[in-house]
Amino acid sequence: MIPIYLDYNATAPLHPAAREAMLSALDAWPGNPSSPHAHGQAARNALEEARAGLAGLLGFARREVIFTSGGSESNTMVLRWAAEQAVERDAPCHVIVSAIEHPSVLESAAWLAAHGVSVDYLPVNGEGVAELDALEALIRPETRLISLMAANNETGVVQPVAELTARVRALEDGGRRVWVHCDAVQAFGRIPLSLREWGVDAVTVAAHKLGGPKGIGALALREGLTLTPLVLGGRQERGLRAGTESVFLARGFLAAAEWMDAHREELAGRLAGFRALLTERLAGLAGFFENGAAAQRLPNTVNLGFEGVPAQSLLVALDLRGVSVSTGSACSSGALEPSHVLQAMALPAENVESALRISMGFATTQAEVERCAEVIAGEVARLRGGRQGAE
Repeated sequence: MIPIYLDYNATAPLHPAAREAMLSALDAWPGNPSSPHAHGQAARNALEEARAGLAGLLGFARREVIFTSGGSESNTMVLRWAAEQAVERDAPCHVIVSAIEHPSVLESAAWLAAHGVSVDYLPVNGEGVAELDALEALIRPETRLISLMAANNETGVVQPVAELTARVRALEDGGRRVWVHCDAVQAFGRIPLSLREWGVDAVTVAAHKLGGPKGIGALALREGLTLTPLVLGGRQERGLRAGTESVFLARGFLAAAEWMDAHREELAGRLAGFRALLTERLAGLAGFFENGAAAQRLPNTVNLGFEGVPAQSLLVALDLRGVSVSTGSACSSGALEPSHVLQAMALPAENVESALRISMGFATTQAEVERCAEVIAGEVARLRGGRQGAE
């Protein structure tokens, strides 16, 4: 049995380009980037080259990009800023986040609410797209931050970030500035992004979704937005994140991001074709449904299920057959709780409980997709007691 990996939205396998860049970096730059000697300065130059490359792909200036441990740390840093604003200004502070954000945003928002910051949640429609018409009623004079992801990690549904930012700017008055944060972890490298042109102030990305190494992410901050670091003890990363920077992780991040950028269009077409093939093979099964299918989605992602077939049962059955998929965010796996994303879409409870996420990537083959469809069909029939066609 050859295993099939279709959980790229949780993490992608290490791309060969990233592996090669990291191995080269381990030998080429052994010094600490903060050290003043030649070895340290060589490492610093290599780190800054990686920063500049990623900044260019994000549409930000090199100085505006800081390295972090990943998306969750970056998101937490931005959200915690709102609490600091409330303390510094000794005034009410209000934050808006969408109802379908990653747990690192939603749990940070809950932390803010427990520490005196007012929080509202931007709703989504039945396809999982943020309802921007609700924005005007939510924004207040004390609103300081709005967070909307670029694409959802469970459904793949792309969000109207540019339109949200335009509406926010139109609602601002005088010198009041509402900062807009975008978690672009799932979207970066998979779809074209013009974050700077969209007017976004803070952007979160992570390496391992692209085929880069785990343990490194980046936070792009427009000049004027100053955060308080979560990690103390040094002046690295403009004083926003203490600790010795990892040159080899940064170089692996850049290599993966550059490969994805260079091959994005071709890869997107191939993966969208695989998604169509998969759903075509499964759509004839009784009780089949596909969440977010009418919305613009990441080309690699499909959220689907079969009425009356619990997702957890199907997930385990597929795993035993060597097919790795998921039921949602890897950060909340193990909790066995209903998806907050699908609940926010107001889907029927049976659909929420039966939904699987299948996400593909650069190493996915058509044979794997065809085999996945075959295994799913067989396991759905087995879980239904062999009565697949009778319903």
